[in-house]
Amino acid sequence: MDTALTNEMPHFEIELEMPEHLEGPVQLPNGDLVDVGDKVEHRTFGIGEVFRIATYHDHLGILLCVEYPNGEDRMLCLDVVKKVNAPSK
Repeated sequence: MDTALTNEMPHFEIELEMPEHLEGPVQLPNGDLVDVGDKVEHRTFGIGEVFRIATYHDHLGILLCVEYPNGEDRMLCLDVVKKVNAPSK
């Protein structure tokens, strides 16, 4: 690479923060307890399974990492999901 070109390139830094994984269960605003393995429902994404509970220690608070049947993963705030009760056996 040309040295003159290298000196003209802007310098920038990116800082990535990894989430802290939390032990469950955690309490939803409605009082329900949710843990890894539980099913939750989001009004747009549907029903998925919690596979991790995490936080970035920011304004979003605790997040549920949810996997959906189509293979998509979403990190969702506690106030946008509701727990899906397991069917009675």
